[in-house]
Amino acid sequence: MTKRKTTAAVLALAVAGGVAAATATSASRAKATTAKTCSFDLRVGDVLPFTGDLAAYGANLDKAVKLAIDLQNATLKSAGVGGDISVELVGSEDGQTQASASVEAATKLVKSDKAQVIIGEMASSATIPMAQSVTIPNKIVQISPTSSAPQISTIKDNGYLWRTYPSDTLQGKVLAQAALAAFGKGATLNVGARNDAFGTALRQLFVAQWKKLGGKVGVNVAWNPEQPNFDTEAQKLAGGTPAGWVIIDFPDTFQKFLPSLVRTGQWSAKKTLMTEALRNGDVLSKLGSPVTGLRGTAASAAGGPAGKAFAALWKAKVKGAKPYTGFEGTAFDAANVAFLAALKGCSSSPAAIKANLRAVSGPPGAKLTFKSMKTAVKLVLAGKDVDYEGAFSPVDFDANGDIGSAVFEIWRYDGGGKISTLKTITFRG
Repeated sequence: MTKRKTTAAVLALAVAGGVAAATATSASRAKATTAKTCSFDLRVGDVLPFTGDLAAYGANLDKAVKLAIDLQNATLKSAGVGGDISVELVGSEDGQTQASASVEAATKLVKSDKAQVIIGEMASSATIPMAQSVTIPNKIVQISPTSSAPQISTIKDNGYLWRTYPSDTLQGKVLAQAALAAFGKGATLNVGARNDAFGTALRQLFVAQWKKLGGKVGVNVAWNPEQPNFDTEAQKLAGGTPAGWVIIDFPDTFQKFLPSLVRTGQWSAKKTLMTEALRNGDVLSKLGSPVTGLRGTAASAAGGPAGKAFAALWKAKVKGAKPYTGFEGTAFDAANVAFLAALKGCSSSPAAIKANLRAVSGPPGAKLTFKSMKTAVKLVLAGKDVDYEGAFSPVDFDANGDIGSAVFEIWRYDGGGKISTLKTITFRG
């Protein structure tokens, strides 16, 4: 009798414990489900060069941001959470490829428009002051689509500054290899560059790599992009008997610099290497026959897992744009990773976004492109990991907020607005 009572008591306690455990588990599950019932409005702004030295690209990158946000809102609606979560472009501001204008534009977006993410600028000389004066002190996430200056990697940004374009630490190596292939070991080259964050850093990187490969530098010239006349610099750059030239500049400035170079009678486009800013068939066709045969290096969308699909989407959806350049995917990717990071953090706060950018852009997780955005949304809301594979690159942000891998190409302008790819070089993180 005593044994039966004891057994019954034990059974009763076990049942009670089981019920309690089941109740606790249910409560835990309910809590987990509630945690992923997100509700927020993500406010995005962009600062891009609609005017200035990189005006050939700015408007298209702005359209790429808008294309991404349209896709995000349509996906949220189809996933059944459109009423709880939304994404809004609160402003598209002209950074003018200038520091002061970019700082002013970013200040407006942060203070007046309450942007939580800013995509921009393109030029490093505008991106860096914008970050140091506005986004970092105000704790706003900033993602540059194309800034390549190496110093961006080491700025004390507390995790708020990112970019979806590779550092020129890589391009300096590619440019030197291209020069070696074009001019041979031990050749003497004349080097010229715009005097700003982009031009100065890449010029130094190239010269160091070129000398490391046994190359020589004849003259090394820098110019102020704002100066009214370039005759003196052009005479110096064209002087001597170099095997060729390396010129680092932006379209608007080079358009002014070119006539001075041509007047020297010593310069040849066919013996010149430039960089990604001049890899634009529309820009080069306007410069005419003097630039036919020009070669250069550029980070390429060939490394983007969704590159071809994005180019097709652009053609089908975007109207009234300038000729497609291939750099549009950088801004598209920036907007998409910001959105997925906010979704993973269940919040549009910049702190939540910066904390999740690496998680949604690299392993572990299902590898998904923009074509599977609905699946990505559902997985993230279910607490699963995703690995966004971009239109321009796989993204895979590293510890510095740089993309983890990149493809560079060596290109040639063949005239008539046509550019051909001579070779590609892949870097993997």
